[in-house]
Amino acid sequence: MNQSSLSTKIYSILSNQPQVQVQESLSQYSQQRATRVTPDLLEMIWDRTQDGMLLTDSDGIIVAVNAAFCSLTKMTEQELVGFPFTVIYDSSVDRKNLFDTYLEQVQKRSVPKKFEQELHLNSGESLFVDVITSTLVDGALEVFVLTEFRNISERKQWERTMHQNEHRYRTLFENSVLPMYQSNIDGKLINANLAMLSLLGYDTFDELHSINLETDVYVNPSDRVLLFEHLQTEGKSGMMEIELRKKGGSIITVIPHSRFLTDEEGLIVGFEGGLEDITDRKMLETKLLTNIQKLEITHEELTKLNSQKDKILAIVSHDLRSPFSSILGFCDLLKNEFTSLTDSEKLEYIGFINDAAIQQLAMVNSILDWSRLETGRINLKFSPVNLRTVVSEIATSMLGLAKKKNVGIRFEIPEGTIVHADEQLIRQLLLNLVGNALKFTPSGGTISVNLSADSASQLILTVSDTGVGIPAADLSKLFKIEEKYSRQGLQGENGTGLGLPMCYEIMKKHNGAIEAVSEEGQGTTFILTFNKTVQAKCKKVLIVDDQTGNRLIISRFMKRISEGSKMIFAETAKEALASMTEEMPDLIITDFHMPHMNGLEFIQIIRNDEKTKDIPVILVSGADLEDRIQSDGMTKVLRKPINFNDLKGVMQTIQF
Repeated sequence: MNQSSLSTKIYSILSNQPQVQVQESLSQYSQQRATRVTPDLLEMIWDRTQDGMLLTDSDGIIVAVNAAFCSLTKMTEQELVGFPFTVIYDSSVDRKNLFDTYLEQVQKRSVPKKFEQELHLNSGESLFVDVITSTLVDGALEVFVLTEFRNISERKQWERTMHQNEHRYRTLFENSVLPMYQSNIDGKLINANLAMLSLLGYDTFDELHSINLETDVYVNPSDRVLLFEHLQTEGKSGMMEIELRKKGGSIITVIPHSRFLTDEEGLIVGFEGGLEDITDRKMLETKLLTNIQKLEITHEELTKLNSQKDKILAIVSHDLRSPFSSILGFCDLLKNEFTSLTDSEKLEYIGFINDAAIQQLAMVNSILDWSRLETGRINLKFSPVNLRTVVSEIATSMLGLAKKKNVGIRFEIPEGTIVHADEQLIRQLLLNLVGNALKFTPSGGTISVNLSADSASQLILTVSDTGVGIPAADLSKLFKIEEKYSRQGLQGENGTGLGLPMCYEIMKKHNGAIEAVSEEGQGTTFILTFNKTVQAKCKKVLIVDDQTGNRLIISRFMKRISEGSKMIFAETAKEALASMTEEMPDLIITDFHMPHMNGLEFIQIIRNDEKTKDIPVILVSGADLEDRIQSDGMTKVLRKPINFNDLKGVMQTIQF
């Protein structure tokens, strides 16, 4: 609704006086000066008033706001109009309760007419406002609530200051917000104010008086000796920091602003002064230092990745352009010299074009496959994979090429050798390795795929050949896409240089490892290590879903995957956040579609909290959300419908 139509709307409501239910100045003005009220006048008032104006309908949806309200909330008109009025509040506010209360009050026509309120805004600011509401009913009996917000934060601050000034001249010692004390030379308190009691966690002075400061309060008793010596030499305590132990055992850091207590003869009889609690500041300093260190590390990693990206682009762009020289060149010949070319020449040129196109397609497919693996956009489908069956089928598919090259393919894998993996990716992995081996194994050579070791926790597979081997200096380049290591096969076969980096990513997705052992002239062996079991059990799993059946299914699956785990349930993200203040989970499994706060919003809150930011999260959704969280390595996506093998597979990709 634009301002002109809004003004006309309010004007029409005010003109229909029997149905108007407004209060305060707006009501009085409309009743006494109705004939002088025009839409233009209302629009001028709406635009120029310094108070925030908000118009909501009976469903709690914002119909209009003025510029002052946008300035007050630090939100734009586009971010407000059409949304529930609770959009202005931050997550600490019970938005649902506030919204439900509004609907009930509108229905009963009992909206409070005037009150003060502290607003905790979505912008992060908090301020006090005077709120004046007017309930408007138009000719169609549609109910609107016009709310005026007047910022009284300065007034409230002034009131607080005045209140403090009224008490300032009371006994300074007793009412000071600064913890103040007096102690004798032996470490016994002889006086302390309420702030001092609060700082150290004691209820009464008698309780505090019964303890010894040096042994019961000072974390390091030697600090009291140092303080004494500092006062003797400097006459004041300066900025010395000391650690004190509260009644409950927690440690705080304070700066003592102290001096000696002396008797009439100038002899030192004790200490007096105040304590400045800098515990929060120290924690913030520590957190800031930690964050700076993390940022430095991140900066270094991003710089490295950016350099890697530039190198990859330079290499890949060259290889993507190269085949086009052949394709375009021969196309030009065919186009301009078609009639003068012999049929054999035409077929030869078409063959060149075909080879270049195949090479180009292989490069593009390899880049796309690697990119999808690297960015996590492949939805892994874990299931029990029979390695003997997979290797046998691969050997059979390559038998023709192997016979043509007079190379033998052998495998020794016991029947029933099972690994929990994505079968399609494992096939691609082994096809790459066996295909590479065929390129570099001379006639009469042998390629072997063997089970090297099989324990309760690991399975090791080797792919070996008796080929030409790899130079020692090149071994470190094999799995790095930015190196794009590639050599022509023994019969001139070209490669994309992306096959081995893709193999590395596939093993990485399976929480496994791949390494190469080779010597020139002695062949090459690739060693694949699979982790057969979930790396760690979860002690506590928080399952968040508004559907009881889904919570039950997931909990049953998790008890099979991680026996003995404790299951914590929550129907909403808000309930889950509340439960985490009392019991911190090792893993969170949350649905995406939930009332009031969806799964992604819930995860964002978790990642922004220092206490919870490193908790692994599995997000369950029927939608494709991988792209929206691909930068968050601690969050995995599980697509619906949920089954046991998929959940177990995702669990195997999580580092606890």
